[in-house]
Amino acid sequence: MTHITVSGIGVERAPAERATVVVQTQHRAKHPEEAIRVVSEAHAAIAADARAFVDGGQAERWHADRVVVSHHEQWIGDGKRRELVFDAAASVHVTFGDFEALGAWIGSVATRPVHQVGGIQWSLADETTHALGSRARAEAIADAQRKAADFAAAAGLSQPRIASIREAGLDDAPRFPPQPKAMGMRAAAAADTSIELQGSDIEVTSEVRVDFEA
Repeated sequence: MTHITVSGIGVERAPAERATVVVQTQHRAKHPEEAIRVVSEAHAAIAADARAFVDGGQAERWHADRVVVSHHEQWIGDGKRRELVFDAAASVHVTFGDFEALGAWIGSVATRPVHQVGGIQWSLADETTHALGSRARAEAIADAQRKAADFAAAAGLSQPRIASIREAGLDDAPRFPPQPKAMGMRAAAAADTSIELQGSDIEVTSEVRVDFEA
């Protein structure tokens, strides 16, 4: 009996279905009350927008779980006079399914200096990820079977049969699990300040290590 060990890889792709954006509201002032007041008011408006998008079906979910208040001394003027300033910041994360609504919102939010728009993280709906994962795992097994058959034929052995299957990384050196890949973004500013967004395809991969006997 001869043992053959090969790896198999399966890859499935689908267009991005979700886009998560981070909007940070921040302000610097000489007094902490002013910094917090400005951020609180502007942040409340952003949170209200996010809630409305979820209620209206344009967004899937939102959360606001990060607030920072700090202070430091900065140099002022040519005389290098030090002055104590206070910074306040709060963030809102919103996951959109409607990219047109997201683009219009970003264009509106970005016009205010108190807001900063972070990068967009593209993703798939859970059911799509599960479906693609199942197909990718089937492809990975089929890929391993083709490789094992090639090796067996080249060595003049009988048709190999599967003895064991292991997901790649489970018994090897620690490694990060495969992550969906699709951070590309196409953006174009329109006359009304809205931004056209279109995520690139996302890859869902599966890699297995299969032992055969022939």
